[in-house]
Amino acid sequence: MEALMREMLDSFLLTHSPTGHEDDMDEAAMPYLEQYCDEAWQNAHGDLIGRIRGVSRDGAIVIAAHKDEIGQMVERVDADGEVTLTGMGGSQAWRYGEGPFDLLGDEIVTGVLSIGSTHVSDRSKDIHEAKTTRPMSWEASRVVTGLPRDELKARGVDIGTLGCVARSRKTPMYMGERVCGYGLDDKGAVAAALLAAKTISEGERPAVDVYVAITSLEEGGCAGGQYVARELPVETMIAVEVGPVAPEYEIRMKAAPVVLFKDRFVYTRSVAERLCSLGDQLGFGHQRAILRTFASDATVAYQNGLIARAGCVCFPTENTHGYEMAHFGSIINTGQLLAAYAVDLGQ
Repeated sequence: MEALMREMLDSFLLTHSPTGHEDDMDEAAMPYLEQYCDEAWQNAHGDLIGRIRGVSRDGAIVIAAHKDEIGQMVERVDADGEVTLTGMGGSQAWRYGEGPFDLLGDEIVTGVLSIGSTHVSDRSKDIHEAKTTRPMSWEASRVVTGLPRDELKARGVDIGTLGCVARSRKTPMYMGERVCGYGLDDKGAVAAALLAAKTISEGERPAVDVYVAITSLEEGGCAGGQYVARELPVETMIAVEVGPVAPEYEIRMKAAPVVLFKDRFVYTRSVAERLCSLGDQLGFGHQRAILRTFASDATVAYQNGLIARAGCVCFPTENTHGYEMAHFGSIINTGQLLAAYAVDLGQ
């Protein structure tokens, strides 16, 4: 399991998949869905779907992990080729700092996200404020490309082009019990969902159909999860997510997965309690959490009446929406917990 998990993370974390530009992840994840599921396809919305046939189609479950990463969009291109970005999904420029940034035009144009020289006074307002009173922002920074505006347009870079941290900065780092990198939200969860599919497919036929949905456009408002919930004949959706380690939560960086009881909406209590119980039975335990400023595909679909029951399993993660550090063993355990829940439904 560890070798497979590392194989998937090494592949997925190098992809570029800002919301709405997710082809790299489609190519990386679909072969695993095809291998572990009885059938796999991509729907009209761009979500990847795998189905593991159960004894019955009634009461089907879908495990949902989103393939898009938090990204940016080009807001302005100056004549000298300096590009101003706007953040999407709440992304913050200070999370990336100065360094290589990729603009995803017809070809990838790599520039440098910059704010300017440190050796300035208050006469250089934006830079001085970043030094003294407020963090680096998208408004105060720019991507220096070294190309004029006409050349950028010829390469497909213009207002509306998406961007993300450069691939040269995306190679994951393994540090003790942690895996570190950009985009673990939610590519680590995609790996956990696929590990669950593998585990289910290698056991006895589940009592009910199990779908694995690698959803699109989550960071832009959980659109993919809602489309999947409306399209598939499922009653229960379990989202797979990062569990933010922060002083206000009792989430610790350890192997026990995190089970959510509430974020912007309340999860189905019976689902959450069963997930906790199964984690204990499997020997790695569980962590309970209520989160703020957080939502998942499942909670939004549940809030809008598109599914009958909702749950969410997370792996502990530090620096969410930045250079993230997740507990490697917990990602594996999250996959095992999801598989156990899917099989447990028919018992």
